[in-house]
Amino acid sequence: MIRIDARRAARRGVPDLTAFVPEQPASGGPDEHGLDRIARLSLNESPFDLPAGMVQAILEEATALSRYPDATCSRLRTVLSARMGLPPECFVFGNGAEECIRLVAQAFLNEGDRVVIPAHAFDAYQTASRLCGAEVTWAPLRCYHLDLDQALRAVDSTTKMVWLTSPNNPTGTILRRDEFERFLDRVPDGVIVVLDQAYAEFADDAGHVRAEDYLFTDGRVVGLRTFSKAFGLAGVRIGYAIGHPSVIEMLGRVKLPFNVSVVAQSAALCVLREDAFVESHVRAIRAERAFLQEAMTARRLAVVPSHANFVFTELPVDGDALARLLQRAGVLVRSGSAFGLPRAVRVTVGAHEQNLRFLASLDDALAVLPWEG
Repeated sequence: MIRIDARRAARRGVPDLTAFVPEQPASGGPDEHGLDRIARLSLNESPFDLPAGMVQAILEEATALSRYPDATCSRLRTVLSARMGLPPECFVFGNGAEECIRLVAQAFLNEGDRVVIPAHAFDAYQTASRLCGAEVTWAPLRCYHLDLDQALRAVDSTTKMVWLTSPNNPTGTILRRDEFERFLDRVPDGVIVVLDQAYAEFADDAGHVRAEDYLFTDGRVVGLRTFSKAFGLAGVRIGYAIGHPSVIEMLGRVKLPFNVSVVAQSAALCVLREDAFVESHVRAIRAERAFLQEAMTARRLAVVPSHANFVFTELPVDGDALARLLQRAGVLVRSGSAFGLPRAVRVTVGAHEQNLRFLASLDDALAVLPWEG
């Protein structure tokens, strides 16, 4: 006998949240269609394996597996402090940047606070905010760009936090320094501005905003970064938040003591010593991104110019229907319906062979799907 109604017992708002449901086999191996090769272009992972020497170095460094990990990631903090020119007290680490999103919400949001989130954003901001009892106000996009004027209009006397991303997921657009600074000048004191920059390394615009430039001129800015994208470490889960030391101290008070594993810390330290690998990875993704955007535009798709490791496009067909046809061909993409944009898809930039396979499968799918509008 089940003696609890879980929906009624759950914290307010939890039954209304949508759980993440992977749309593909996690192994990348055979799926229900009998395909032995999957081009996984749905999760914005790196399409390239880590160099064998780097994997060996990670294994050699991660030796203390019977011991709890360093609770403060002190070695990693020291390395990043030197690389970014910030005091060590400006960093806190998490099990991926997504945990850092939770830490920010847990440290600063109260029941009844209001947060502003750009429409069609990564759902982790909404989930973290609502779990803390905050109410969400959505700020519309403008031509798939974050509209900071609309975000500012959404701020009221109960607003505690504004979540922003640059490059933006899922559209790949960026915020420039000048517009971000105008926004900061107009945001009321006491409103925390979180700037998620998980894809920042792929942006090649010199005017792209950087959270680290504002930590001591405007302590409201909190930046989020990850090792999952440009550094190719999605499988070990490690990210970090940067902020004024007084802000980071609050995040440290709600962080689990041993939240970043020995292996994850070792992997991050190793990849930070491999600048050539990261630079070649970013260079390859930028080149393939340009190739994909040109090829998709030639197919009369409305492509949004991207500064990330993915390409977002409007469609003349249903995004879910296109994604299903592509999956049958062994190509996985993310339908825009996951972000409330049903006539769109987001395609991770893959290796050249994967991108060619995607384009061939795209042609086959568009040939049989009814074009709308």
